[in-house]
Amino acid sequence: MPRLLRARAVKEKKLGFIFDFTGTLVGVEWNTKAALREIFAGLKALGIDPTPLEGCRYSLLLDKAKELAAERGVEERVVSDLVFSIFDKYDFDALSRWKLKGGAKELLNWLKAEGHFLALVTNVGQRAMDKALRKFGLKGYFEVVITRDSGFPMKPNPQSLKYIFEVSGLPTQRVIFIGDSLDDLRAARAAGLRVMIITGGEDDQETISRCRPDFIVKDFYQIREVIADLIR
Repeated sequence: MPRLLRARAVKEKKLGFIFDFTGTLVGVEWNTKAALREIFAGLKALGIDPTPLEGCRYSLLLDKAKELAAERGVEERVVSDLVFSIFDKYDFDALSRWKLKGGAKELLNWLKAEGHFLALVTNVGQRAMDKALRKFGLKGYFEVVITRDSGFPMKPNPQSLKYIFEVSGLPTQRVIFIGDSLDDLRAARAAGLRVMIITGGEDDQETISRCRPDFIVKDFYQIREVIADLIR
């Protein structure tokens, strides 16, 4: 059973909303370039040439690094420990700068008060995520929280979203994933869920628009307007 942060038993809900965290509820703030430099240096120390990883998305880095490790006869666990330790370091670095986006908490308060099913799926690690939820007063808001350490592959793999969809007990057409990136969009699509993308996150609006998400919004105030129309 994956390690999950569970708030309470799931009850009947009107709609389900699964949120991404970084780039969605808070700004990106993750120092990707510095993290990659450290990971590449660590891989070189293990005798692994990291050149094939240049330009690789953060979300796919671990799996690609494992493939390179297998080619060099390096244990998968050694590479996983290296990558996750550096990911954890930069999670906490970003935590010091993360701020909730305007209207985010108000939207969550409204959805919670209306009795909707709320969940969170993030590629952030569990320790930093737990501290972030406490920092922003969001501990207990989400009925399921899945992090990088919960035992699921990271997005864009859809397994975590499929798990939450099953837990919600709602039909797919009543669950919406709210994120900011191509990874979010691809994961939601693969899970059979509708997807709402908030602009200004990890991927630019032009790139996102080409993939035609169900909804594109500029901020949480517009998200509330869209949801209000959906539940009328």
